[in-house]
Parts: sequence; C-alpha cells; structure tokens
Amino acid sequence: MTKFVTEMLAEINDNPELLKTTYKGNNVLKFIFEHSFIKEKRFLLPDTDPPFKKDAAPIGMSPANFLQETKRFYVFCREDLSKLRRETLFIQLLENVHPSEADVILAVKNQKLTKLYPKITAKVVADAGFIPAPQKKEKE
Repeated sequence: MTKFVTEMLAEINDNPELLKTTYKGNNVLKFIFEHSFIKEKRFLLPDTDPPFKKDAAPIGMSPANFLQETKRFYVFCREDLSKLRRETLFIQLLENVHPSEADVILAVKNQKLTKLYPKITAKVVADAGFIPAPQKKEKE
C-alpha cells in the first residue's frame, strides 16, 4: 500500500537515513524537495497563505491527494499564467487535499518545509541526492 506524503515525511524526519535507503529515487519526494529548497523553483505566489476551505474528509478520502498533485507543481512556477489564475489554481489544490497535506503544500510554497520537519534540511536532502548540493557563497 502506498504511503501518504505526510507519513513519508514524518518517517524521514524521525530517521533522515531513510532518504538514502527506503525512499531513494522517489520522484514525489524529489518534486517536493526541489520546490522546497531550490530558490529558482519557488512558487510564483504571494508570501501570505491564501484563505481556503479545509476539506473535512478523512485522509485518503479527499477529492485529490498530494501524490497526484505534485506533478502539477510546475503550474505555480509558470510566468505565462496570470497571477489570479495561479492563485485560483493553488486555492483549488489546497481545498481538494486533506488539511495535513495542505499544510505541507503551504510549507513547500513558502520554502519552509524545515519548520514542519526540522530534520529535513537542504543539506540532508542534497546528501541523499534529491537536489544539487547548496553552493557555498564566495567571499569577495
């Protein structure tokens, strides 16, 4: 049975070594980490969280789930869409997933995944091969 993204992230937060073993090569996590830690992949959305109606269904029973929706993250980085269209699509996404998944999506949008999962840092993710290693700033 496939685990929910929130379950995978909680397991990784408890034991970051799982990134190198159990979850090595997981494309869903790769998308999440890229948008969470790579500046160029930050969503083109306002810094504030939008108002949205949280789905009341139990996890797994929402109209959509995080696993399905990660492949659409690129939409929130598209400059050819109007600001209103991007924000509308984002609110629809948040309303269609379980509230715990919406919290993770908001953390990804704000590139603050580490606030929800303190042990999942850019260095840990880069060491596991999900994103390029952060570049060290050269002294001028």
